[in-house]
Amino acid sequence: MLSPMKRLVLRTLRVFQVYVCVCVLLGCAHRAQPEAPAASAVTATRVPQPAAALPADAPELIEVRVLTVAYKDTQRVSERTREQAEQRARMLSSLAREGEKLSQLVTEYSDRPGASSDRGVVRVRTAEPAPFDTAFVVAVLALPVGGVSDPLDQADGYVVAERMADPPAGPDRIAAKHILIGYADSPKSVGNVTRSEADARALAEQVLREVSAEGADWDALASKYTDEEPGKTTGGDLGKFGRGQMVPSFERAAFALKVGQISEIVKSPFGFHIIRRYE
Repeated sequence: MLSPMKRLVLRTLRVFQVYVCVCVLLGCAHRAQPEAPAASAVTATRVPQPAAALPADAPELIEVRVLTVAYKDTQRVSERTREQAEQRARMLSSLAREGEKLSQLVTEYSDRPGASSDRGVVRVRTAEPAPFDTAFVVAVLALPVGGVSDPLDQADGYVVAERMADPPAGPDRIAAKHILIGYADSPKSVGNVTRSEADARALAEQVLREVSAEGADWDALASKYTDEEPGKTTGGDLGKFGRGQMVPSFERAAFALKVGQISEIVKSPFGFHIIRRYE
């Protein structure tokens, strides 16, 4: 029979053994649990950054040349991945910066429909730049005229943009009439005109005085003087036209007019024009 002292020692040893076993089991169970994800893994999803604000002096309208490289899940569906599109866009941006003309690269590589005909030139209203976003506009405004951007991720894919000179503010379309006084040696002479350039200018100055006189009948004077055959029956009416449809000198003069205003004499490859904007 064990003495009370020996029984106490044995009881204490059993309690200690149970404690050790429990600790071991708990330790194994703890090691078997999957590790909790690190805080950085939980927050790995990129949070969209707020759009950059437009500069206070941003022009109303900008003109840019864009080369679009589409990828899967963009509005212009492509088989290439986003990463492949970015790499391709970076290569094309580098080529343009090293001297290749972006206009030529656009015709060969852009995924935007119509790019081969317009060479990628688009006009963008800075306040409502769709299909681009404000970040695109801010990036373009930071470029000098002729500068080429890094690839910019947009709704249609990655785009490489070249900033062009800002177009003049004002309407996109107007309506006008004109009287054309041609001369024999003009680059694009019309009809069977035989007068010299000096004679044509002198006649244009006379016509300008007549159409500018109070009560002048524009249509009658156009019928009398214009060398453009259809204009003899229409008063030289060109109807509505947009920017880029007329030769540059004519466009600049016409779009600078207010409704009802008559231009000074405008020289173009066709001869001398007098323009009247009516809408």
